[in-house]
Amino acid sequence: MQVEQLHESVKDTYKEMVIKEHEGFRLVLKKHEVISPKGLFALDLEQQHLKDGEIVNSCTYNFFMDKEELQVLASGLTA
Repeated sequence: MQVEQLHESVKDTYKEMVIKEHEGFRLVLKKHEVISPKGLFALDLEQQHLKDGEIVNSCTYNFFMDKEELQVLASGLTA
């Protein structure tokens, strides 16, 4: 999802970061708040397969979590 595609009310909640990148592979995390219900976030993990620096294939894993669930996930990943 591109930030331009988001509703104005949640555009400022969009965050994107590259988690891991190697030749031929990239893992990107994308997160933004959804419009309804309030307090729910969409979390996308996008696995990108690269050839000559260009995306040739990708798989996206989408989750919906509230802030508490995101904190549990972050804590679990860093424990």
